[in-house]
Amino acid sequence: MSRSLGPALPADLLALYDKVRAQASGIGAAMLRRGRCEGCRESLPTAELNAIRAAAPDEVIRHEECRRILVRTSESGL
Repeated sequence: MSRSLGPALPADLLALYDKVRAQASGIGAAMLRRGRCEGCRESLPTAELNAIRAAAPDEVIRHEECRRILVRTSESGL
């Protein structure tokens, strides 16, 4: 994550990202693409995808398997 984005992000989200990045091979956030975490390349189970679909757009979602922050886009397959 570019530090130039830091001031635009809440401090607690930035702290979470840094913590996850330190524990997850240097990758703290990963795109959710077609139902798969691009960080660990695992497909998410249907129940987890349903929970993500139901989550508020601004809710921070983490992949249960690798614990990375999932970034939802139009390519997420939700």
